[in-house]
Amino acid sequence: MSLPLLIIQNDAHEGAGQLATLAAERGRPMVQGLAWELDYTRLRPDDYAGLVLLGGAQGAYQTDTYPYLQDEIDLCRAFVAVDQPVIGLCLGAQLLAVALGGTVYSAAQKEIGWEEITLSPDGLSDPLLHWVRTRHTAFHFHGDGFELPPGCTNLAWSEQTACQLFRHGRASYGFQYHPEIDGSLLQIMCRNNADYMAANGFDADSVIAAGEEHLGDVMDRGSWMLGRWLDRLDDEATA
Repeated sequence: MSLPLLIIQNDAHEGAGQLATLAAERGRPMVQGLAWELDYTRLRPDDYAGLVLLGGAQGAYQTDTYPYLQDEIDLCRAFVAVDQPVIGLCLGAQLLAVALGGTVYSAAQKEIGWEEITLSPDGLSDPLLHWVRTRHTAFHFHGDGFELPPGCTNLAWSEQTACQLFRHGRASYGFQYHPEIDGSLLQIMCRNNADYMAANGFDADSVIAAGEEHLGDVMDRGSWMLGRWLDRLDDEATA
């Protein structure tokens, strides 16, 4: 039987969106838990096919306030040390970046909604991205950013954010944006954070409405990329 995928939530309501759907369609078992409830002493990379760290409102630098963030960083290091695949999404990407020696910072401006990203030359040749157009729309919901960690490859950038996506090794990726977004997750993220969005100049209803134009294409690209990553879990198991 296939090893399970370990998925860690950093928000009680925001799950893995279409990443979980794709994994279920492939028959991939999943173990999902809230970051602050897990016993990290019992989590060993060899027991899992890969690790997924999801987003949340916390900052990766707030380990004093949220001690479990350091546990997630240490868990990332453990997976990377044995070359087990990792995906970090938004906050998860920032935690992965810290685990790899990168720096996370509070951005001057929030990046929320449907904005274009551009693939780098390395991104155009990456196994997860070669089907994806050089410039395309992605869904963003973040107020922090990160410097590219040492030894990693920058695969995409946006006008506001110098590193939107990076790769480490063969199968570990940090997405500053949200390729896992689907209709349900879009509603949850915007409705639950409507006041935060308004305080920073964004209207939740407008962002949701814009999804009528963008969500289908964004989900198609996300499905392709995340599906290729899930394929890599089997590749790694047989390598």
